[in-house]
Amino acid sequence: MKMSQVRVPSRKAAAALLSLPLLLTGCEMPFALDPRGPAAAEIAGIWWLLFWTATVVSMIVFALLGVAIVRARAIAREQDAAGGDPREGKPADVGDGHGAPARVSWLEGRTTGFVIIGGGIIPGVILIATTFMTLSGLAVFDTPPEDVAFTVTVRGHMFWWEIEYPDHGVVTANEMHIPVGQSVRVELESADVIHSFWVPQLHGKLEMVPGRTNVIYIQADEAGVYFGKCAEFCGQQHANMEFLVIAEPEGDFEAWAERQAEDAPEPTDALAERGRDVFVDSQCALCHTIRGVSTGAPGAGPDLTHLGTRRTLAARTLVNVRGNLGGWILDPQGIKPGSRMPAVNVPSEDFIALLEYLDGLR
Repeated sequence: MKMSQVRVPSRKAAAALLSLPLLLTGCEMPFALDPRGPAAAEIAGIWWLLFWTATVVSMIVFALLGVAIVRARAIAREQDAAGGDPREGKPADVGDGHGAPARVSWLEGRTTGFVIIGGGIIPGVILIATTFMTLSGLAVFDTPPEDVAFTVTVRGHMFWWEIEYPDHGVVTANEMHIPVGQSVRVELESADVIHSFWVPQLHGKLEMVPGRTNVIYIQADEAGVYFGKCAEFCGQQHANMEFLVIAEPEGDFEAWAERQAEDAPEPTDALAERGRDVFVDSQCALCHTIRGVSTGAPGAGPDLTHLGTRRTLAARTLVNVRGNLGGWILDPQGIKPGSRMPAVNVPSEDFIALLEYLDGLR
């Protein structure tokens, strides 16, 4: 290849490459190594163990590589001084008074021993130790906690999360509420394809396989809102299949669960009452359930009984405000292409009434 054909990266490309770390710091994904629960802390501890072990080993290897380069040059100089030519493989003459052959022999002996110890024995010990510590840490996940507060069933759909609290009679979507400091058993299922449940600051990833129930135990040591997402590619809108885990004091959680277990509130005015009738008579009622009003096909769409209390819409694609709710109803494919939500076509007056009713489901 001619030098004229060699492409040199442009300044713009170099600047973009250098700015990549800064762009990554702006990503929304919470730092998985900033744990807020015991399972995540165990995983972070294992990661840091492997990281620092690899760092120390790498530093030693690079240091020894530098020593080897210096020694090779020193041997070459000594052989040149002794009359040998290392490029042709000719050794220096013995007894030339410079002592080079003895020096070379001593270095070769030391190098052989070092290769055996440093290249075989020490790495073997490191691998055995780190493997044992990793397996010991991972074994913790196979042992259920002694005190489990309750069970939650999380079912993955393309592309949203159905969340059920059997002990509380609650079914919601894309938001999981848990009490702070208590372990919760989470049963993971899939309604269609393989998904993966991941809350980086609370636990590692676990697959959701059709026809099978996998179990993990999550616990939040601090109150807060924790980001979760599907970690297994599941289709066109995989990247927008997200959810929230909201950890709150036990009293707040119990109050939330009690409100969520109630049927949908009655409309407070004539417009909302008309909106309820529009919902029941439209295609909405075929897929969505509003307890006390209408029962849709199980799993076809999220339960909307208390839609107005949720923070986001469409598996965290939109903030749950009235304008976004209206846009989602009218043009879901424009907002989330590939989702299974069809557009709702109703007269404008009925649409306004429907929006009023749905926004009031609190």
